[in-house]
Amino acid sequence: MKEKKLKNIRVCCYVALAFCLVWSVLIASNFIVTFAGSYASAHPIDWSVNAAMKIIVLTCHVLGSVALITMCTIAVFNVLKGLRENTVFPRSNEKLLFWIALADFVYLLGLWNFQVLWDDSLMIQMQHSNFITPFFLLFFAFMYKVAADAVEENNLTV
Repeated sequence: MKEKKLKNIRVCCYVALAFCLVWSVLIASNFIVTFAGSYASAHPIDWSVNAAMKIIVLTCHVLGSVALITMCTIAVFNVLKGLRENTVFPRSNEKLLFWIALADFVYLLGLWNFQVLWDDSLMIQMQHSNFITPFFLLFFAFMYKVAADAVEENNLTV
């Protein structure tokens, strides 16, 4: 592979790692402001009404975001490790991409329903993005698997 392409992939990986770092700082600061800052005292959450629903939404949001950040970071490190070994599509990312699609669905479920924490309704919102982005991530995961198989077969042929 040409050195320029490898350099571009490495730059994209480092940018992705920077985005993951910024995203984790934003999630942490949002969590602190929402539950421990001045916003929490001005808008307290009434845990006596629909507590189970609020816990589910909060869990989806927090665990989904932590899982996404962690798995995206692992995927980028796998790509960087694969580039050192001359493997553009490391096998270690195949299953990880499918898990990222599931984590994205959980994260979006929590994100779009975050207002339930302050609202006393039982209505859960399902936006189109709850289905479209995980679908595209699944599609990308299948395409990644096909590409990894093709590269491996090509390497065995040569």
